Amino acid sequence: MRNDKKNKKGLSPVIADILLVALVVVIIAIIFVWFKGMVQEGITKFDQNIQLICDKIVFDADYSGGILTINNNGEPPVYTMKVRISEEGEFKTQEIQELVAESKWPDTGLRQGAVYSEAISFEEGVTKISLIPVLVGTNSEGKQKRFTCEGQYEKEINIT
Repeated sequence: MRNDKKNKKGLSPVIADILLVALVVVIIAIIFVWFKGMVQEGITKFDQNIQLICDKIVFDADYSGGILTINNNGEPPVYTMKVRISEEGEFKTQEIQELVAESKWPDTGLRQGAVYSEAISFEEGVTKISLIPVLVGTNSEGKQKRFTCEGQYEKEINIT
């Protein structure tokens, strides 16, 4: 019986070391990907963090008679608007240019004091829409990036 235990060989120390190193590399990669997902890329506009520029967004919006009107009263130009369409407990989000075949939304964004007005029809059952401003800034590499100012910057409009 004792002789059988001596003939059995365990894992080679070299293979054990390779498996340990591989395990450590995989764990480090998982932690790196996890942290990278938590950190937002820095986007600036007017030499400020773009999240601070969201505080300067002020706009009025109204929907009546099938016409959506948006007036930019704030300082920064609003590059585009996302429209969250609520219908029977569900919602979908589209950019404002996608709602109309040939949208009149300005290519450079809605500048301060500018007014956007366009006939937009929503499907039956749509109860409300939320307008969510989108800004454009530059990242650390100098590339243009979009930033959506969600939450307190949204404007909700009831559709009647």
